[in-house]
Amino acid sequence: MVKRIRSHIVAAGLLMLLSACNFAVESTTPTPTPEPTLTPSSTPTASPTVTPSVTPSPTPDWTATPTATPTITLTPSMTPLPSATPHPEIAYSNDQWTTVSIPPELQDGLDRPWYAILSVNERTGGSTNPETPIPESEEQTLYLVDPATAEKIAILDLPATVQDRVYWAPDGNKLLYFLEPTFTDGGTQQGGLYLLNLGVQISLRVFNLPSLDPRGIGDHRPVWSPDSSQFAIALPTAYAVDIYTVSADGSRFSNLTSHGAYDLWPAWSPDGRRLAFVSDRRECPTYAPGEEGTCAGREQVLPGDEPADGKAFPGGNLFVLDIETGEVQQVSDMWVDGAPRWVSNLQVTFTTGLSDPFSAESQIWLANIQSGTVRQISDPDDSLNLSVAWSPDGQRALYHRVSEPASLILKDSNGGVIAASDRHLFSRFGFAAAWSPGGEWVAFAGRNNQCPYGLIVARSDLAIAYGPPASPQACDPSYSPDGRWLAYAGILTRPGVDDGRLDLYIAQPSGYGARNVTSSLRGDIRLLGWVGPGSES
Repeated sequence: MVKRIRSHIVAAGLLMLLSACNFAVESTTPTPTPEPTLTPSSTPTASPTVTPSVTPSPTPDWTATPTATPTITLTPSMTPLPSATPHPEIAYSNDQWTTVSIPPELQDGLDRPWYAILSVNERTGGSTNPETPIPESEEQTLYLVDPATAEKIAILDLPATVQDRVYWAPDGNKLLYFLEPTFTDGGTQQGGLYLLNLGVQISLRVFNLPSLDPRGIGDHRPVWSPDSSQFAIALPTAYAVDIYTVSADGSRFSNLTSHGAYDLWPAWSPDGRRLAFVSDRRECPTYAPGEEGTCAGREQVLPGDEPADGKAFPGGNLFVLDIETGEVQQVSDMWVDGAPRWVSNLQVTFTTGLSDPFSAESQIWLANIQSGTVRQISDPDDSLNLSVAWSPDGQRALYHRVSEPASLILKDSNGGVIAASDRHLFSRFGFAAAWSPGGEWVAFAGRNNQCPYGLIVARSDLAIAYGPPASPQACDPSYSPDGRWLAYAGILTRPGVDDGRLDLYIAQPSGYGARNVTSSLRGDIRLLGWVGPGSES
């Protein structure tokens, strides 16, 4: 039976439990609520010992049937909006504490990789016929699936509006999730970014945020450090955007960049020593009105327009922050308009030309933070190159060339062509690839529910070793961190057996032996990815 979040009144008994656990509650004396300043103090943790009867505040009921209560509707802008009006200050919330009943086998963390999924509008009664209309319960259930046995363990129920905004820590013992701002039946405002600790079975709100995209700049999410001790997140300040870190036990909330510019898209290096991000600080040192060099009155550039300075907005240059020393290094003068990603501890990859979703040109680059060099990996022409997947050793890159001649291209880290194939053609933004941890296999398929083929598995030289079979159609492949399993989204299309629904399939690393492990569920499936030892954030 699905374990639901229930309201929790924090009392002395819970305090004794938490004092030995991750949340670092150290006394029975009420701690003052964190001050709403731009740079919160280093120890903002609020003590949960204040008696609720003093100020009654109903906690959210995640499982309640939606009613006609007031709802905050937010439509993020496509472009950032500098304004003379300061943005509301973001403070560490540490409120809306609730208990969550976690199965005993998960309370001590995960000892092996599991796969996380969401089942939306699960049918729990009546007909099990897949053709039966799905009830509009507006709810989804978070599951962990054992790849070896197909055992499914329900974690908690969430509103369907959460979509796939669930972010597991690599150790599998903590997760973040984002709730859209709403009001409960009792009139309490809920919503924002929440943290669930499976070990202590407590969920709390970390930030009261209207959106994860600061100032409407898309493609943002909180990112966990490789050791799961903290996460980084981009938050709006009064006039700009800074990158903050929050420790997993809530004891530290720090502004890492503290700059008047827009600091965007944080990404941890594999060893956790550095944080890459994109900043426009050289172009716009501040957005505060009246300050020297301010960009407060800067004309906005919509995607597709040609700005006079040649720089599409939002974006900036690539920077790297050393976590231990606080030193910030600019990697190159190139204008970057998308999220960077680490290939190794010294190499960062990024794709330019994606701020305009209708662009006909984009290029893939590889930067070395030690030498300060940036190398173009895709061909130096006016082509559209997307969805690059790097091998674990950072020596090979497989990407989708959408422009004619359309093809899949495998290159080395110097930009040299290893192999190319026009045998399988994918739609724009409809290609996904994943390398096995050892680099001997690369699996590729569709993306964004555009699944024209079955699963395809190739060797490291792009020689096809498996697929595509007649069914199911496949999307979003990914290897488990230990290399034992290959997961992907499959859609059955054979006459008489298809239900048009996406399911989770688990196969051997070569692609053989695939089996449907979610056929017993009666809801729409959303894939979140691998969770547990060795998983990336």
